[in-house]
Amino acid sequence: MHGTGRLISWLTISLGGAALVLMMVQISADVLFRAVVGQSLTGTVEIVSHYYMVGVSFLPIAYAEIHNRHIEATVFTDLMPRPVQNGLRWIALILSLIVYGLLTYATAIEATKQTAIRAFVESGTMRIVVWPSYWILPVSFGLMCIVLVLRLVRPRAELIPSQTLSS
Repeated sequence: MHGTGRLISWLTISLGGAALVLMMVQISADVLFRAVVGQSLTGTVEIVSHYYMVGVSFLPIAYAEIHNRHIEATVFTDLMPRPVQNGLRWIALILSLIVYGLLTYATAIEATKQTAIRAFVESGTMRIVVWPSYWILPVSFGLMCIVLVLRLVRPRAELIPSQTLSS
């Protein structure tokens, strides 16, 4: 399980980080081009909004779960006995798995439709292919489902050992 957690963690943070760097480079190039030439690079808004923003926003979801970085409101549950807290954790994990499973399914259907029609957007006189960007969501949600299943199968085990978190 440690290997799976590490792989998902590395994959999501690498792809999300790459999308962030590419977005910064493209926007900076667009600003520079606009300052020097007087016009924007064609397709910057479309590429940033369809690819980079989606990747930056959704790819790290599984990473956050692996590293226990999702927001938790434990004001009331901290006052409950340990067995009740554990039961609520199980319920939350199962509900999360159901929701992320449905999100994976629904976004995969949409991605399949967009792939079938080879979806694109027009920017000026250019057509920018956007159907591959529709696959970012089902991949992100699917990885989250894997992490949740790992949490359910081995609830007390860490997905990545604590000593590797600081390095």
